[in-house]
Amino acid sequence: MSGSKYYAAIQGAHAVAPQHRIPMPPVKTYSKGIDWIAVERAARGELRSDALTPAETREAALWLAKAGVARKAISIQLCVYERLVKEWAAEEGLLSDADLCSRPKCRRASAARGLCAACYSQQRILERQQKAALAVAA
Repeated sequence: MSGSKYYAAIQGAHAVAPQHRIPMPPVKTYSKGIDWIAVERAARGELRSDALTPAETREAALWLAKAGVARKAISIQLCVYERLVKEWAAEEGLLSDADLCSRPKCRRASAARGLCAACYSQQRILERQQKAALAVAA
């Protein structure tokens, strides 16, 4: 799907999205590789997300999350995966303990069975190794 057709397809999502109070950018308009005006425009839906750098996309997603916008709406507006928005929110400390990995000292966003993707993969590998060891022993 070409870019213009894609943005036309999601234009309806922007049209019905409620207007949220977005924090104003800092006094400087450009710092640490982030154009804060572009971030604000993207958060307001006035700028296409493909015009942003990855750091600017992350900041726009965090601004919207702090304003109370749902992760699904953020992912549609900024054209990023919903899971990525959840991971960014976890890194920023915006998620509750129920949405974080249940393993001690792991503060990443949970993905499956209360574990983050890395811990879940590690657990599955251990389960497979235990199952293989039992099969060999039997």
